[in-house]
Amino acid sequence: MRVIGLTGSIATGKTTIGKMCNHLKIPVHDADKTVHDLIGPNGTAVPMIVEMFGDIRTLENGIDRQKLGKIIFSGFEEKKALESIIHPLVESNRNKFLSRMKSQRQKMVVVDIPLLFETGCEVFCDSIICVWAPEFLQRQRALARLGMSEKKLSDILSYQLPQKVKMQLADFCLPTGLGKAYSYKLLKRWLFSLRLIGFKKGQ
Repeated sequence: MRVIGLTGSIATGKTTIGKMCNHLKIPVHDADKTVHDLIGPNGTAVPMIVEMFGDIRTLENGIDRQKLGKIIFSGFEEKKALESIIHPLVESNRNKFLSRMKSQRQKMVVVDIPLLFETGCEVFCDSIICVWAPEFLQRQRALARLGMSEKKLSDILSYQLPQKVKMQLADFCLPTGLGKAYSYKLLKRWLFSLRLIGFKKGQ
């Protein structure tokens, strides 16, 4: 089974490319979605986060992401403390996914990991796609998100490898600034070049 890593900086289009992979019938493990589930209502990480940072739950008993964000961006130690809770849980969830896909004899899977290089996850990937967008478009997309600010965006980017570095480390750099159809065409062409997919009418 071939493991394709999917990464890129904030607001570069990873979610969109992940959906394209799903459309191509490629199973995708989404690290961000896993985190949302872990800190959502009845999430495994909720009691551990409450114990470490206090009761910052919402009325639905999931973690209030806005309050959590303010805490972890207030200092390096807070961020590392949260990572010590979240990263092992995400890794466990991803390992279960990979084991399940292997048992189903899947030819290929995609693991969508925003901090792939930062967390050393490239070691178990056979190939890596880095999704990228021009900086002006990236900022435009990011600042359009609910609750985003210039400072918050700057803080997030400070914890990520620069986009250019990620692109240099990847096997394939996939642009998302020229429209979804173009990105989809390039994605299919790359996968076909590796003999991982064939072209089918309607794809």
